Amino acid sequence: MFRRRALRRRLAAGGAALGEAALRRLARALDAGPAGTACAPAAPAERLAVLRVLRHPDLRTLAELRRLPHCEQPQCCNPYHHSRLCEPETPPPPYSRIAMDDVKPKEHGENTQDARRTNHERLATGSLATDGEERQSWETEWCRLAYWELTQRVGRQFSVRVRAVDVFGGGGGTCAGRHGLCVDALDTKEPQVEQVRKTRAKIGLGVTLSLESDGVWLYNRSQEPVFVSSPALDAAAAKALLVWRVAPGHCLCIFDPSSPPPAVSLPHVGPVDPRSVRISFAKGWGPKYSRRDVTACPCWLEVLLAPPS
Repeated sequence: MFRRRALRRRLAAGGAALGEAALRRLARALDAGPAGTACAPAAPAERLAVLRVLRHPDLRTLAELRRLPHCEQPQCCNPYHHSRLCEPETPPPPYSRIAMDDVKPKEHGENTQDARRTNHERLATGSLATDGEERQSWETEWCRLAYWELTQRVGRQFSVRVRAVDVFGGGGGTCAGRHGLCVDALDTKEPQVEQVRKTRAKIGLGVTLSLESDGVWLYNRSQEPVFVSSPALDAAAAKALLVWRVAPGHCLCIFDPSSPPPAVSLPHVGPVDPRSVRISFAKGWGPKYSRRDVTACPCWLEVLLAPPS
């Protein structure tokens, strides 16, 4: 009861006045945290004020938010069920050389030049996630997922047929009961490389990938940023292989099946698969980063989108 009174006072100070039933549902949703699935409906006039008070103090309109796929109530005010739109207008700033010095060639057995060459050679085949699996016929899945640690793929491709899929870690039991791709379940052995071990422990709730009416959306539900490279983001990204930073609690449309990007070919690289998206957990890469190549990232994901029918 005391918690609800404190919550009511906090909301009232921000201009939101919820009824007792709505306040009780919101309190339960907050107790469940980011992994909770229960919605907390509220009157339209109260939703903006509640979300400002509890998570987004600088929120101007509800149009700046997008509900997560598992949210079932259009009028939900559970702050964990909303993601802030990420609009990649400019590439993120480069990491400092000092901050990136913890990635040494000895940690993954090859230098940056070797990793870049390996990536480019594989790009020419259309995708990094090969091993013959790309020759399998596509049936009802809309994408396939391949999880990598540095230059090594872990486990087999994961076919996705449901509209939304979670990719998450399993540390601390925070992801118990979730359905999707648990990276810890792919390899139960403790990673030998320290950077991989540390980064995998940070994945937590990870990301949600969702096929929606206006494209394929990525929702970052972890406590760390994720980094995305997709030829579909814009023409500049396709030509320069730029990498976009998606902060915790933010979302980004990473592909629009209705207007897929054209195939591109880069000098000294060859053709780049326009239907392949790369997502790195916690660590960025690219021309502006010390990690020049995705294969230098400790934990990353390749999303292979189904070919047009």
